[in-house]
Amino acid sequence: MSAFEKIEYFDLRLEAAARRLPPALGMESAVSRLNRILSRQLQHNAIIAAPSGTGKTALIYGWAKAVATNQTFAGTKLALLDASSLQKIGQMPIASLTGYQEAFDSLSNCVLIIDSFGEMIYQSLPALQNWNTLLKPLFFKSDMRLVLSMQPEELSWLQQNKSHFLSHFEILKLDPPTHEQLLGILRQAADKFSPHPAIAPESLELIAKLCERFPVLGQLPKSAIQLLDEAVADSLSSPGPDLLTANESIQRIVAEKTGIPTNRLSQDDKTLLRRLPQTIENKIIGQTPAVHKITKVIQRARLGLRSQNKPLGSFLCLGPSGVGKTETAKVLAETLYGSDKHFLRIDMSEFGESHATARLLGSPAGYVGFEDGGQLTNHFADYPYSLLLLDEIEKAHPKIFDIFLQILDDGRITSAQGQTVDLSQSVIMATSNLAVEEILREAADGGDIFSDTFLKGDVMDKLLKHFRMEFLNRFDAIVIFKPLSAEDLTQIALLEIKKIEERVRQHDIRFTFDQQTLKNQIINLADPRFGARPVKRLIEEACESLITETLLND
Repeated sequence: MSAFEKIEYFDLRLEAAARRLPPALGMESAVSRLNRILSRQLQHNAIIAAPSGTGKTALIYGWAKAVATNQTFAGTKLALLDASSLQKIGQMPIASLTGYQEAFDSLSNCVLIIDSFGEMIYQSLPALQNWNTLLKPLFFKSDMRLVLSMQPEELSWLQQNKSHFLSHFEILKLDPPTHEQLLGILRQAADKFSPHPAIAPESLELIAKLCERFPVLGQLPKSAIQLLDEAVADSLSSPGPDLLTANESIQRIVAEKTGIPTNRLSQDDKTLLRRLPQTIENKIIGQTPAVHKITKVIQRARLGLRSQNKPLGSFLCLGPSGVGKTETAKVLAETLYGSDKHFLRIDMSEFGESHATARLLGSPAGYVGFEDGGQLTNHFADYPYSLLLLDEIEKAHPKIFDIFLQILDDGRITSAQGQTVDLSQSVIMATSNLAVEEILREAADGGDIFSDTFLKGDVMDKLLKHFRMEFLNRFDAIVIFKPLSAEDLTQIALLEIKKIEERVRQHDIRFTFDQQTLKNQIINLADPRFGARPVKRLIEEACESLITETLLND
């Protein structure tokens, strides 16, 4: 009776002989290492650990093709078990495993491969125990080899729950391909897909660069091969020349997949960038120097004049409460990204403990909430083209700063699930109430709060008591928002009245008021410590009370 009577499997030697196995593009080094591990006399079992899409299954197929043509494992069965037929094993009572145990015990002269093994045991201790029971006798057979594949988080969970199991395996981790390796993979894939249309070298270069730049496309090399495949299909289905060059087609596909405008700036984009300072100033009163400092950085980034590996812009915004720091972030997000889905505000006062990093990146494998992911990584996995506002950043635990140190430097972060999240197309704004007293005092004394002397002196002295210099240096700019004058507050009041009129436009309501009375009310409320908030409350209470009275008595 066959040992595999109870289990479906593929004989990879037969599959290789029939030329039914796909090529392992660019994986020669990994194939060679796997072969060395399996050829050893001791600890000759392997676990392939890598994220989905990096080529675990391709490596197994590539190794099988290689050994099928030489004498390394002559006469040895190469059995790839069908994972779908194995799921029930993990759910069975251990006493019911007798038939399977006999089947596994009788195995000999075989390389037993279980692809996606991690999926079957992950987060299930009974399933892990069942599989440990089945596989343990095979560890001590000299003519048996085991190859298991799993994702990094599954390996991490296994290390925490059954480290002794892993002592029988060599861990083989797949590194992302280098740029040159990726180009080689794409050239081989291009020949495989179709010789028509011809695929220009510059197109392959563009595909490689875009997939390396935007992790949201997926793991390499799978994401690059898929993009090439779709670009070829697009070219075949579109009228025009056969030659697929590094053109709008590839960039359009990436833009559709990511929501990130990767193509050259259109005239509309240039118009938006040119008008960006004025657009912001129309809604943010009295903060022209701050607005110009922020928008100039973003203009340079969007024109491709700055490093592509960093966020479009990063700013530490200082100033009294209510002067427009948070409102500037909201208006900038609306202007650049066009939707509140692309705006994430995080109250950093909620991250005062070191363990709070799990709320941003996700809980480690094996801990409650691992599957939920993190507030930061979840958002940017879905919306990499976003504005991130870190409110009152000085209240966060110093360990939290290390996370953002990496983001500000590299434009990306790795979640607890091992997923690389891209923030290179984001804008990051952090607000802080540090140095408020110094700013208020300097402004009251008639000093220049925007001068380098003031920034590098009083302000920096205050900041360095809370932040490391290396952290502060990662920001593109430290932006000071000035205290608001009575004239600024009057303009804000008028703007708030217009907003309320817009909200009740369906009722055809308009407000009339005496300008001098309004100014007198504002002068009485003006306090540089509180900014525009008292004025906004005044307008809301007065206008909404009038609206309520009018609507109820109509």
